[in-house]
Amino acid sequence: MPRLSNRLDLRVLLLLVSLLAAPVAAQTDFNRQVVTSDGPSSVSVTVYRDPNRTGDRGMNLRYLGGYALITEQRTVTLPAGEIELRFEGVAGGIIPQSAIVTGLPDGVIEKNRDAALLSPSALLNGYLGRGVTVRRTSAVTGQTTEFDAQIRTDASGGVVVQTADGFEALQCTGLNETIVYPSIPEGLSAKPTLSVKSQVATATRATVTLSYLATGFDWQANYVADVSADGQTMNLFSWVTLANGDETSFENAQTQTVAGQPNKGRDNIARATGGAISLRCWPQATTSDIMVKRFERARAESRFAGRAMAAPMAMMEAAADVVGVSARKVQAKQEDLGDLKLYRIPVPVTVASQSQKQVAMFEKAAIPFEQIYEAQIWANGYSDPTPLATTLRFQNKKRDGLGLALPAGKMVAFKAAAGERLLLGEGGLDDKAIGEEVEVTIGESSLVRYKILSVEEVDTKRENFADMQLTITNASRSPARVEIKIDHQDDHKLRKLSERLGRKDGKDLWKVTVPPNSDRVLTYRVVHK
Repeated sequence: MPRLSNRLDLRVLLLLVSLLAAPVAAQTDFNRQVVTSDGPSSVSVTVYRDPNRTGDRGMNLRYLGGYALITEQRTVTLPAGEIELRFEGVAGGIIPQSAIVTGLPDGVIEKNRDAALLSPSALLNGYLGRGVTVRRTSAVTGQTTEFDAQIRTDASGGVVVQTADGFEALQCTGLNETIVYPSIPEGLSAKPTLSVKSQVATATRATVTLSYLATGFDWQANYVADVSADGQTMNLFSWVTLANGDETSFENAQTQTVAGQPNKGRDNIARATGGAISLRCWPQATTSDIMVKRFERARAESRFAGRAMAAPMAMMEAAADVVGVSARKVQAKQEDLGDLKLYRIPVPVTVASQSQKQVAMFEKAAIPFEQIYEAQIWANGYSDPTPLATTLRFQNKKRDGLGLALPAGKMVAFKAAAGERLLLGEGGLDDKAIGEEVEVTIGESSLVRYKILSVEEVDTKRENFADMQLTITNASRSPARVEIKIDHQDDHKLRKLSERLGRKDGKDLWKVTVPPNSDRVLTYRVVHK
């Protein structure tokens, strides 16, 4: 009996320990105080370009491949003890592992990107199998009816609800209808949120700085060239165009962009927004006749069908926000950032969610340039008459009216004719440093062409060569400056040239001016060594 009593006492002791331990853990959780900062008092946004996008490619407004460094200052009141500080309104594309929090008196214990962002699809998925209210409104009378329903499918498969009448697909009645939810499911946040945990020794009021990287941003330079009447000079105007594809707006932000490509690895971002809602109607009389009957009644009373709005990112291109109509009023200031260039917008601007912003970068007048026609050919190739590329070439030097770093971007060229400003073409340029030559191909010429043909070919044991003829035709009323790069295999040589060739970029170059309404011919022999 004593041994049994000892065993019983041990079990009771263990039970008491477990009962006492549980409240301690709960008490620790209970003692953690939540402090919420709903927005910054000041914010800085630095946008970096998509590293995989070249200058001749515009931004993909539906999927922005750049990123931003965002720095926020927030003033918070911190109680003593263990706290959870919640930063609401951060960028939805925040890279949590990049976040740095300074200003907390006792540092940071832990940081988290909180739960899923509140969205129509996440809300619907949170109520899968649960009760909601469906509200329908007549387009003609405005009368509203409500009835109870249960959601039976998630947002990805077409929304099916179960009512007292049976199963039906949402928004297949022809009426305006929506789901009314009783509350927000646990775990969803109305704003993207980052939370950190800290142990505060003494209650205090602190100014905390939060810095982090976020995806879903991009920027580029946009250049507008106005060619003079004589075709010798151009005026060049440049914009900084930045885009925010994130769900968060940054108001009155100190904004800057960085030219160049700093090394940055790939980040896998979990944007837990739930995706889009899929709405699909059943074929008539195959699954349920509830929809058919209601649709017939709705069609009798409704005189129009609703129009679907374009997705916000699809509308961005047509809704660019222009800041600084004149470069003299608001102009981005260029600064050195190591080997990179930083363009700082001198006034606070709002970097709005899912929108573009444009700010003048510079305006330069009377820049001398050359319009050339160019191509790269294969020495022993064959070609029917082919248009030559039209290229604007100028020097990025102070003596020529420039002499400043030119970020990669798109250029549009215009020229006045008969009192109208007409488009010559558009192209792109990569980052150009001071002193570099700049070439922008803006299109192809239908008047300046080249063709290649073989005059004679010999292929024997003693000889192996082809005599070639390259003809340039200028059908315009102006002289054409033409440059043709001629490439060939390593074991081939060019002989018996009718014109002397130069060299450029490691290739033979024929540089010639073709008079109006005339042609020029280059003959040469391609010899196989």
